[in-house]
Amino acid sequence: MECPVMDFENDLIPEAKYASDILNANLRTAQRQRAQRLGPPFIKLGRKVYYRRAAIEAWLLAQEQEQPRANGCANG
Repeated sequence: MECPVMDFENDLIPEAKYASDILNANLRTAQRQRAQRLGPPFIKLGRKVYYRRAAIEAWLLAQEQEQPRANGCANG
């Protein structure tokens, strides 16, 4: 049985790219989220931080919330 091969070029996203492209925020915001354990799981290689695409997608789906109804009626 072969181990799955990870495509590092396409699967790992540098923290700066994650912050700008996905969060639409600056790098410091992503760093703060990471320090507070509010963001997706990350990989740290030396001083560099990366995020896996699959981890970001799973984290985003977990953040999804239902829109609350104002008066509890389906048709308003």
